[in-house]
Amino acid sequence: MMERRGFVLGSVASALMGCANAPNEAVPVIPGALVVGGCDLSLVFEGEPPNLPRSAYEGWVRTSAQMITDYYGGAFPVPGLEVTVVPSGRGGVGFGSHRQGRWIRVRCGRGTQQRSLDRDWVMVHEMLHATFPDLTDQHRWMQEGLSTYAEKLVRIRAGNITEQGMWSRLSGSMHHGRPRAGDRGLAKTHTWGRTYWGGALFWMVADVDIRVQTKNRKSLDDVLHYVASIGGNARQMWEPQRVCEAADKGTGTRAVSELYERMAEAPGDVDLDRFWADLGIIRVDEDSVRFDDDAPLAYVRRGIATG
Repeated sequence: MMERRGFVLGSVASALMGCANAPNEAVPVIPGALVVGGCDLSLVFEGEPPNLPRSAYEGWVRTSAQMITDYYGGAFPVPGLEVTVVPSGRGGVGFGSHRQGRWIRVRCGRGTQQRSLDRDWVMVHEMLHATFPDLTDQHRWMQEGLSTYAEKLVRIRAGNITEQGMWSRLSGSMHHGRPRAGDRGLAKTHTWGRTYWGGALFWMVADVDIRVQTKNRKSLDDVLHYVASIGGNARQMWEPQRVCEAADKGTGTRAVSELYERMAEAPGDVDLDRFWADLGIIRVDEDSVRFDDDAPLAYVRRGIATG
């Protein structure tokens, strides 16, 4: 999730306000202690680290950044990020926010365990926001949807989630993104479901369309790599048309721009039952799926998992 109003606590607020001793000021870590893919990661806490030692949180940040670095071919798309951990409640990893390709905040409960950090998706989600151009609030769905879908691509390529786990989650939640009565398109209907899962549906369908048109030679990976190669990250403000143009140029197709017309400017729907069947994804129960390798687009499903 992206933070639009700025942070009110910690070292970020202190820097913005020019105040060296702001209330609740976070304790900084010396820059350079965590460098991954050319990105200088500063880890700070608002108070004492919750439950686990500082080294556990450093490992969590480093591992998440390394997964994204590997996905992008060896370089993290922004030169630096300040990651603030906010102790909150008793549970594990909670709500996260991102701002301007420079700052990330994530809440962690006092009861956070190492396994929560090892299985976490929130840090990857927020770091992905930093790698993609900023857009106006009207097009927030494009950013949130990308992080919601691509987070799973990053993690499966790193072996942090299984193929079954990825498709179980997507097939169990993607229906939240479909348009309902009165919907006017993703760019005009800003509900929670349409912003997060509607945006994820857009990027998942785009990924499949690109792969079908290019016989698995191009994909969403190429979209994001090309955007990064021309300096597109959250420190830059883009229009959605520029995103579409870059996506088309990076893949040699018009898959993204044509899908934008169908799903952003109009309430284009997706027959998910047919979509899953074509990919060879069969839900067994709420928590598991099985695969049909004879399905017409099974090769696309496998390509999404392997890159």
